[in-house]
Amino acid sequence: MQQKVLYFILYFLFLAADLQAQSIEVDRNTTLRDYDTAYVQTFPERLTARVYLSRKATSLLFERDEGPGNNLNYQPNSTMNFGIGATYKGFTLNLAYGFGFLNQEEGKGETQYLDLQSHLYGRRYAIDLFGQFYTGMYLENTQDIRKNFPRPYYLRPDININILGASYSWLFNSTEFSYAAAMVQNEYQKKSAGSFLAGGKFLMLSAQSDSSMIPYWESDPLNDSLAGLTSMSGILIGPGGGYAHTFVAKKHWFVTLSLELNLMFGPVSYEREKQAKVEEWQFNPSVDFRMAMGYNSPQTFVGISFVQDDTALHDRTETTAAIFGVGNLRLNYAKRFQLNEKWKGRLDKLPF
Repeated sequence: MQQKVLYFILYFLFLAADLQAQSIEVDRNTTLRDYDTAYVQTFPERLTARVYLSRKATSLLFERDEGPGNNLNYQPNSTMNFGIGATYKGFTLNLAYGFGFLNQEEGKGETQYLDLQSHLYGRRYAIDLFGQFYTGMYLENTQDIRKNFPRPYYLRPDININILGASYSWLFNSTEFSYAAAMVQNEYQKKSAGSFLAGGKFLMLSAQSDSSMIPYWESDPLNDSLAGLTSMSGILIGPGGGYAHTFVAKKHWFVTLSLELNLMFGPVSYEREKQAKVEEWQFNPSVDFRMAMGYNSPQTFVGISFVQDDTALHDRTETTAAIFGVGNLRLNYAKRFQLNEKWKGRLDKLPF
């Protein structure tokens, strides 16, 4: 019961952050005009309606930094969702559901999860908020590691992954470059432009299991450093920097690429079967990648977007990394409608 209450509170905290941050930015855009109209077009008087397919996931990858050895790629059995939504003056409401006809894959076990992601794209900044709670994983590359395994996938219903955190990125060229055009569909990038990024990130990561997360199938270098691993966690914070760019062809076709590297520092702990807990302070990398591509015009948007955040925790020998991944893949179709005075008056009375 307490866990459900926590999930409920976190959900509305994420929703409140989303509404406040976006509405403030749109008000500022329409009044101060702090963007170059030759590069970016906004639509404060239009309603952007969308339909979309999306999949969210949190993963755990055990990877060798160098030399031979098998990687272990644990994935959740999360759903593909069909959704509808709308954006007006920065307020965005999306509703989605994982219908059965979109999710008919078998053999991956069951995953119970609450995945809260809020990606805020203002005029001068991008903010990511994470709250992931996953129980139940499958080994995606089972057949690559053990070809004679009797089932399609090695199932681990006991593995729990939790991630809480936030990141902030400042855009140096906010007058010409728009994140929202590619990621939220409520703006239009007319010409190619990019921006350097600077900011920071804070994360709380943890993974637990009832028995070793590294299967004792055969001798493998991965076992040398992580054999018997049942728990790992970290509290990390650090600065970041990177670059984002949108390439526009023939006024409407676009590709947006963004990469930011964060250098994270903080305490990390490990627990192994029949061994005492190991604690140490570490420097670890965290990479934020965003990609979007498609067609955009003042009336219509069709495109795909992908957000992936990967953060590593190293073992004591620094030869093996456990990479926590947070991803969000979406296929969007959006249409912008000019509202009549009656509907515009109704929406303007709403508190956002």
